[in-house]
Amino acid sequence: MLESHQPRPITVIGESLPYEDGAEAELLEVLRAAEDRRVGSDELASAVRDWPTAYHLSPERAMLLAPLGIAPGDRVLDVGAGSGVNTRICADRGSTVTAVEGSAARAELIAHRCAGLEGVEVLCGRLEDLGEDRRSAYDVALVVGALEYAGTGQGGGGGAAVLLSQVADALAPNGILVLAIENRLGLKYLLGYPEDHLGLPWVGWEGYQEGEPNTWSRKELGRMLIDVGLTSQKWLYPFPDYKLPTAVLSERLYSRVDAADLVDQIVGFPVADVYSRPVLVADDRAAHRTMIDAGLGPEVANSFLIVAGRTPGALVGRVDEQALAWRSAPDRRQRWTQRAIVVDSAVSGGRGDEGMAIRRCQAAHGRDGDFEGWLGQAEVAEDCYHQGRNLEQCLLDSVRAGCMDEVAELLRDWRAVIAAQEVPVTAVPNPHPYLPEDTVRVLPPDWLDVAPDNFVVTANGLVLVDREWMAMGGVDARLAVVRGLWKTVSAMLRARCHIPVPVTWSNDRLVRHLGGMIGEDIDSELLQRWRDAEADLVARVYRQPAVRLAELYDAGGRSRMEQLSSPLAPYRRMEQEVQQLRALVAERSDSHEVAALLQEAKSNLARIRGELAQSEGERVRIQAELAEARARLARVAWRERLHNAVAHIVRRLKK
Repeated sequence: MLESHQPRPITVIGESLPYEDGAEAELLEVLRAAEDRRVGSDELASAVRDWPTAYHLSPERAMLLAPLGIAPGDRVLDVGAGSGVNTRICADRGSTVTAVEGSAARAELIAHRCAGLEGVEVLCGRLEDLGEDRRSAYDVALVVGALEYAGTGQGGGGGAAVLLSQVADALAPNGILVLAIENRLGLKYLLGYPEDHLGLPWVGWEGYQEGEPNTWSRKELGRMLIDVGLTSQKWLYPFPDYKLPTAVLSERLYSRVDAADLVDQIVGFPVADVYSRPVLVADDRAAHRTMIDAGLGPEVANSFLIVAGRTPGALVGRVDEQALAWRSAPDRRQRWTQRAIVVDSAVSGGRGDEGMAIRRCQAAHGRDGDFEGWLGQAEVAEDCYHQGRNLEQCLLDSVRAGCMDEVAELLRDWRAVIAAQEVPVTAVPNPHPYLPEDTVRVLPPDWLDVAPDNFVVTANGLVLVDREWMAMGGVDARLAVVRGLWKTVSAMLRARCHIPVPVTWSNDRLVRHLGGMIGEDIDSELLQRWRDAEADLVARVYRQPAVRLAELYDAGGRSRMEQLSSPLAPYRRMEQEVQQLRALVAERSDSHEVAALLQEAKSNLARIRGELAQSEGERVRIQAELAEARARLARVAWRERLHNAVAHIVRRLKK
C-alpha cells in the first residue's frame, strides 16, 4: 500500500515536555522510509530489535484497542500520544483524531506515522494548553501509558488528579475515557519482575516516592475516576500487559465457575520476560490460577484497560457485551494474523454459562488465498468453544504433582486419538517439509498442530480444537507427534516443573524420554528432521524468524542444569533440582565424573557466595553514600537558611 509521504502539520500549543526514550531518531528514519505505516504492517515490524522499537512498532500494539467500539464519526483525543500508534489505529477506523504530545520529537513521529490522513491533528504541548474551545468536544479520550508520568517533570508535574480532571472536561456529555495503565499490585510485580518505570522489584508494592512515575491498584484507580465524575466503568484486563497485549479479558470471564481453566487456556503464561530478567519466586502460570481461584484475578492483573463515562449510557456499544476475551497470536507476519473473540452467545441481558463460541477475523489486508506454498490457514468465522480442561493443563498438573504414571497415561490417550486419524500411504505426490517423500502414515491436512494444548478433555474423550493450520496433502504422523511432544516439554520447562529425570538431560532427550513412555521411538535423526520442518514453518509464519530459529536450534541441547543458579528458577523448584543433582551424583560410578560434578557444584557454590558477598558490599556502600548525601543536604540547607536570613536583614537596612 503506497501512502502519502507528506507528514501532518504540527501545531505548537505550549511548552514541550522533556520525555523521550532515546529511540526517536531511529523511529523517525523508519517511519520516513516506510510505505505502509499502518499499525501491524510487516514493514514496520521488521525494524523491531529491542524494547523501545518493539513498543513503538510491534503489531501487538493494535490488540489493546481491538475490544473497543471506536468508529467513524467519533471525535478522539489521544493524550500523551507517543509515536502515534493509537492515533493511527483510530484514524484508520475513520475517526477524527486530535493527538496531544508533549515531546516535540515524538510529535514529529506522529506527523509522519499519520502522513496523508486528513482526519488527524497533531498538537505539541501540554493538555492544559488545549484551549477552552475544546471543552466537551470529544467522544473518546485515550490515556494510554500517560497517567503514570502525570506527577513527574516529564509529564508536566500536575499530578494524576489534575490530568484526569482535564481529560474529563474535554469529554462530551456522553463521551468516554479509555485508560490503560499497569497495576501496582500486578502478578508480575508480586513475582519479582522489575517495576516497568523504575527497574526495581517490589517498589510499587512498597510505595512510590514523590516525583516518581506512579501506578495504582484497581481500587485506587476506580476511586480516582469517580472523583472526576466518571462513575460508570467497564474494566478489561490485557495480558501479558497493556503495552504488547496478546489477550484482553472481560471482567465477566473472571466471574465464571471455570474461570481459572478458561483464563489459563486463553492467556497461558501470564507474564513475559523477553526484555527483563526477574527474580521469579514461583511458577507464574500456577500462581495465576491460585489467585483466580481465590477470587483475586482482577486485583492482580498486570494491567488495566478501563472504559469510563459519566452515565451507563455512555458505555453502550463501546464494548461487546457478549465477548469474554479477545486473543491474537504474537509475532506473526500480517498475512497469517488472526484475531479470535470468545463470546458467551447465551447472554441476553444476564449472565450465561453455556453456549460459548469463538469468532475469528482475519487481520491481514488483501490476503490472496488460504495457502502460501505448502502451508495454509483455515478461515472459520465462528466455531463452538469446547469447554473443559485442555490436555496440556492436565499434563502440567500431573508433572507438578510428580505423577509420571499419569503423564504417561495421558500421553498414551493423546497418541491413540492421533493414531485413529492416520492413513497409510505408499507414495507422496507433492512432498513438503512436514510430508516428506518417505512418509508411511499421514494425518489430515488440518492436523498439523496436534499438541496437547489443542486437545480438550471431554466426557466423550479428547477433542481436537483450533484447527487453524493446514499442510497441503497432509502431515507425516511421526513429525506431528514430535512437534506435540516438543511443545509439551517446552511448557513443562517454562513452568519450571520438577521432572524426575537427571537435570543433565537435554531438552531433546526429554522429548525422546516422553516418546519412549508411550512407545514412540524418537531418535536423533527424527528429531533433526522435525527441527528442519519446523524451521521451514517458522520462516513462513513469523515476521522475524531468525530469532525463533536460533531459539529452536539452541533449545534442543539445553538442560535444566542451567536453571540451578539462575535467578529465574523458583526457590522450591531449585531445592528439588539440588536434591535431584545429589541423587545423580550418588548414582555415578565413575570417580572422575563424580569428582568433576562435585568440583562444578563447589565452584557454583563459591560463585554464588561471592555474588552474595558482592551484593552485600554494594548494599553497604549505597547506604554509606546515602547517609553522606543526607548529611551534605543538611549542611547545604543550613547554609541556605542563614544566607536568606542575612539577605533579609540587608534588605531591611537598605530601606
